[in-house]
Amino acid sequence: MLDDHATLADELKHLRKGRGVQATNIVDRAGPALRRLCGIGPEDPPSTVRDRLTATLTDLAERLPPDLRLAALAAFALHPDASQPRLGERLSWLSQRLAKNDRTARRRTEAACARLAEIAAGLPTARGADGEGWYVRQFSALVRLDGQSPEVTESRTVVAARDGIAELDTEFSLPRHPADRRPIHDLAVTMLYGGRLVRRERPSESHFRFTVELPLTLAHGQSHDYAMRLRVPPGQPVRPHYLFVPHRRCDLFELRLRFEPSRVPRTLWRVTDSPIRVIDDGQPSGELLVANSAGEIHEVFPGPRQGFAYGVQWRA
Repeated sequence: MLDDHATLADELKHLRKGRGVQATNIVDRAGPALRRLCGIGPEDPPSTVRDRLTATLTDLAERLPPDLRLAALAAFALHPDASQPRLGERLSWLSQRLAKNDRTARRRTEAACARLAEIAAGLPTARGADGEGWYVRQFSALVRLDGQSPEVTESRTVVAARDGIAELDTEFSLPRHPADRRPIHDLAVTMLYGGRLVRRERPSESHFRFTVELPLTLAHGQSHDYAMRLRVPPGQPVRPHYLFVPHRRCDLFELRLRFEPSRVPRTLWRVTDSPIRVIDDGQPSGELLVANSAGEIHEVFPGPRQGFAYGVQWRA
């Protein structure tokens, strides 16, 4: 995590000058804070420095409002239509696109730099906090509770924070329901697309760990999509919640639940930033939710924090 986002903001403002990320002296233009953020090493050649700056800044810009996103891409010469060699020329292009004057366009780029630094300050740096060298850009879960047994489809878009990512580890916890007296407590897992399951581990009865071998090795900044289906055996009861507790950086968590319309629980509530032990109380601790006529709930959680629970809990 970056300690001083003001320093990073200053480095971003310096980087936008001249040709931006296309500068011939790009190695000298990347300051210490930018290097930590992008995972740039002291011996990395100009091509690597440029690629990592491009990947990281483009990814961060996607989290900005449309006008600031455009301002950021133009400022750093990352927009295909704003690759002019001088910042002033790119600002003129931006002012035309925004229908504003050049002074306003410059202020937008300054605001974009400040906002990018603020966002980056809350993220792990590419080397260190992302221990295995990748993070989750988006995690989407579809929980089907309208069939014979619960079924979950988990889809992820992951991004490599360094070169050479060939495998990913993912985990799933399925605590036994207090009323479950069955001798076997299990979970069936199927790879839907984006890789191959090469290892399955079970550290405890309720915890499952999987290793996904990717069809191609990811380079720094490259993204990849994969999905898995998890099925609970028929007749095996489950606890009344679906929760995500991130243990690495995740930028967005999206959850959909589908109940049989005639069997929607009487009380459903949103779980946000919750210590995991609070879940065991089984009491509404967040916003009450109402399923639609199809028995569906749709919730989005931007930037979930590591170690805290997010999702939906219910009570019959």
